[in-house]
This record gives sequence, structure tokens and C-alpha cells, in this order.
Amino acid sequence: MVITDVILPIIFIVLLGFFLRRFGGKYEHAFSKTQLYILGPALLFSVMARSETGNGLILEILLYVVILSAGLLLLTQGIGRMAGGDREERNAMSLAGVFTNSGFYGIPVCMLAFGEEGLKWAALYVVASATVQSTLGIFLASSGKQKATVALATVFKVPLIWALIAGRMLADLNLLPPEPFMEMIDLLGRSAIPLGLLLLGMQLERIITGDNSDDEAEEEERDGSRRIVALGITSGVIKIFGGLGIAMVVLRFFDLDPVLRNVMLVQSAMPTAVNAVVYATEFDCRPRLVAIGILLSTLISVGSITLILSFLV
Repeated sequence: MVITDVILPIIFIVLLGFFLRRFGGKYEHAFSKTQLYILGPALLFSVMARSETGNGLILEILLYVVILSAGLLLLTQGIGRMAGGDREERNAMSLAGVFTNSGFYGIPVCMLAFGEEGLKWAALYVVASATVQSTLGIFLASSGKQKATVALATVFKVPLIWALIAGRMLADLNLLPPEPFMEMIDLLGRSAIPLGLLLLGMQLERIITGDNSDDEAEEEERDGSRRIVALGITSGVIKIFGGLGIAMVVLRFFDLDPVLRNVMLVQSAMPTAVNAVVYATEFDCRPRLVAIGILLSTLISVGSITLILSFLV
């Protein structure tokens, strides 16, 4: 069920991106800019504006996601340092090892496993996860080649965080745009996920064909493709098993609804978010390494998520 209903559609869209770059051209940066400045903000605004959950529970789930992300960040940065990686490599490992595909992958899995209640809680988790991704994710990707102060400023130049704030604030004040305008925003937001998967396919095409065009040619020559692959694989493994291990410990300290607890456990063990490769591509933070981490974690999750659900359902 998980394979046919969730994994195969993801693989199909990724393959379309692979063949688009192979036979149609190199559009990575155009896709990443569209995602980062138009479709991604529309998705976050829509999710925040449509959510009917109280701010208190949202903040509690956000606290959990922050703790989980901090644990994975320390893990990836520590292992990257032990491996002798520079800041750019360590940040790329964190992009591939910290952020969760809680939307396109997590929501359908939780809906199939826990029904409508699972769908409700999974959507709420997406809100918290998106908040961390749109801040910490942008910072990590942009600080790979910039000073920390400049990277911090970049977080607020990208409209993702502002879309989150505006969506919730306007909803609380009952000042949302008219419904036809909201439907237009919803339509743009729904396009964000497939576009991100297409971009992932393009990055994987670069890995498989050994295309060293653009600015990464010198990096590949200096670091070697084997090193990039090894670090990407390590990041993917950390995302699945590190996320699950940290979640099992941290969730003991939260008093939550049983279904919400199960949803948060499953979401924590999801593979790497597709947005990670969007950020890495836009800010040139070793997108190949990140793409490998996404691919491997997604493949591992076919077995790991099935095993986890067998204990929870």
C-alpha cells in the first residue's frame, strides 16, 4: 500500500525531472527560484491560513520539531567535522540529514495509517516543520559560502518566513483575502511539491551522468565524487535512524494525544525533505550531496516506515 500509493508516484515525478534535464535542458536554478520565491511561500501561506488548530498546540509541536532538528543538526555537523568536511560540506550534510519530507510523503502515509485524524495531525506537523525549514534551512544553505551574519540576513530576504507569519496573522485577525484569491494561492501552493520533485530528478541526473558543468566542476575535481556520495549516504542514514532514535526519546517528555504522538513519531522518521535540494541548488551548497541523501533516505524509508507502522497500527 505504501509503495504503490506513495512511493511510486514520487519516483515517477522524480524520473520526469531526470529525463527533462537529460533531453530538455538545464533549468535547475529557474526551478529553484520559482519554488523559493513563488510556490513555496504560497504553500506556507495557504497552510497557515487554513489551519484551524489553536496557537498553543502549534507552538508545542514547533518546540518538538526544534528539539528534533537541533539533535540532528548536532549529529550531522559533528560527523561532518570528524570526516574533515569544510563548512559547506557540513551544511550540505545538515540539509540532507535534518529536514523532513512531512508533506508529500508524510501526509499520505499518516492518512492511510491513522485515518482522518492522522491527516489532521500530519498537516499540523507540516506547519511546524515548514517553519524550521524556512529559517534554519535557508541559513544553512546560504551560510555555506557566506558569513553567518550575511546568511542570517538572507533568511529574511526570502519570503518563506514572511508567508508563514502573514498567513497566521491574517487568519487570526479575520483579514484573509477573498476566497477566489485564496483559491489562487492554494493552486500555486499545490504546485510546489511536484516542482520540488522535478528539481530532485534534475540533480540526480547530474550525479548519474557526471555532468560537471556550472560552478561545481572545481569542487568535484577537488573533493572527488566518491567523497560526495559517501557523505550523502551518511546524511540519508542519519535522517532516518537518527530521527527515529531522537523522536523515541524526546516524545517521552510530551503529553500528547496518542494518535498525534504516533503521527509525530512517523513524521520524524520520514526521509529528507525535497526542499533541501531546492535550498542547496539556489545557494550552491553541494546540491549533489543533498540529492544523494534525499534519494537514499527515500529508498530506506520504504522498509523503515512499513516496519514502524506495523508496530503502531
